[in-house]
Amino acid sequence: MGRKAAIGFASLMIAAAAPVHAVETTALPTNSLDASLQAAQAAAVNNDCTGVLAALDPIVPQLGDTPQRPIIQRMRLACLAATGRTGEIPVVQQELAKSLPKDGLVQAFGVLVAADSSRFVDAADKIVQLAGSSPKNLELLTGASVRAIAIQLGEQRAFDARGRMMVALAKADWLPADMPDLRISVTQGAIDSLVDQGRADEAANLLERVDEPEQLTAMAIERRYSVLWPSIEDLLGPNGKPMVDRYAKAKLDLYSDNPDAPGALRDATSAMLLLGRYADVVQMTSDIVPRDGMDRDGVRTVLLRARALLALKRSDEALKLLSGFAALNLVKTPEAAATLVTYAEMLDEAGREEQALTAARAINATAAQYLTDYGRRWVDRTEICALGALGRTAEANAAMAKLVATAQQNQPATIEALLCLKRDAEAEKMLIKAIDDEDVASNLVVQFQPAASQWAAAPSRLRSLWQAFLARPAVKAAFERKGRLLPKAMWPTPGERPVPRDKGSNLT
Repeated sequence: MGRKAAIGFASLMIAAAAPVHAVETTALPTNSLDASLQAAQAAAVNNDCTGVLAALDPIVPQLGDTPQRPIIQRMRLACLAATGRTGEIPVVQQELAKSLPKDGLVQAFGVLVAADSSRFVDAADKIVQLAGSSPKNLELLTGASVRAIAIQLGEQRAFDARGRMMVALAKADWLPADMPDLRISVTQGAIDSLVDQGRADEAANLLERVDEPEQLTAMAIERRYSVLWPSIEDLLGPNGKPMVDRYAKAKLDLYSDNPDAPGALRDATSAMLLLGRYADVVQMTSDIVPRDGMDRDGVRTVLLRARALLALKRSDEALKLLSGFAALNLVKTPEAAATLVTYAEMLDEAGREEQALTAARAINATAAQYLTDYGRRWVDRTEICALGALGRTAEANAAMAKLVATAQQNQPATIEALLCLKRDAEAEKMLIKAIDDEDVASNLVVQFQPAASQWAAAPSRLRSLWQAFLARPAVKAAFERKGRLLPKAMWPTPGERPVPRDKGSNLT
């Protein structure tokens, strides 16, 4: 999510941290072995990439255009990543792409060479090729790498390339070891692309992989998915209860079997939140606080705890919890950057405008490089709304002019900032134009949904602005072209639900 043009190899390649013997290799011909080659193979068996390179580096210049060269270079390719010699990877990979064009390891590194050179459409197309010809080697790509590529494609508005990539990954049923929950996002992206291409039957076949109730509910409000609405409504069931029960049972059973796994705790926490058991969420996450080095699962668990506190109307505790992220070293904890956006917004929602303004400006000064353009524009929104509430009109209007100039990066944030300043006519004009873009429409339609239609609903001044905005006839007409309010039959029922669970006993 950084602002560097390239994506570093070290953060993208599982092979860089995996044992070298885990990377599929081709045996060298017996008659070609000499002392160097034997030493390299022995080092590979012992997962010693430094030893592999020490043995092979000196003989590469002697190989010329021999049959052994691709085999040796392939061994070196995997070890260059593992030893941090990433600057040498592109030349070796490009050489191997000519001699071993169908090799899965070579293709996987080709994805990363393209991404590291900011050729994100090329990287996406190489993923499509890899998924089609050597899907097993998709495991060499981290979830972080594909997520970073997808974000960059979105920022470049290369939606066709992103869609092709998502469909290919979904068809290969790719499950990244470092981010298994990314499978749902990939599935969503594939469904989007297939629906847009009129391939509704293929899209419907993927729906059952979307096991998160909130994600299916988001699809139930977008007309983009109207052809799938009957299937979505069947999966959700009345008030979403059947799907929540299925989700909760699966996640809580998994947590019972894996109580020390951060991902299992995150999902169990999410399940209890959807069941309306907010006090249980607070209890079961009592030891989870922001800390340096916290991984993505831990960060998300903290955010779920904050949602539960808000639902319990304990906003001071929620704010204190999230304030811990502001003290973290983002170099060590880059996943925490996005939480700062939430923290600043929450201060604004709580009426703490001076603190919201201070937080927003601090984020822009110290954390902006860790956010996407989309995320930074939400921070700008908070700054503008806080300035408006404080009566600092001239400053608010100056900041608003800058945000309008970058509106293409985040129309919902820009529109919301205009609403904060009571510039509804300008907001209406922007919405009518922006909502015709399907990707933008997805982010706009959700803003209009009533608080009561959300799980773990909490009062929201900002959501109320959108509700009032919807009363404008032109806004309502534009909204109804692209979405609908979630039918009340699918709204979650208030109050705690029983835990649908038959394994274990002491969950909390």
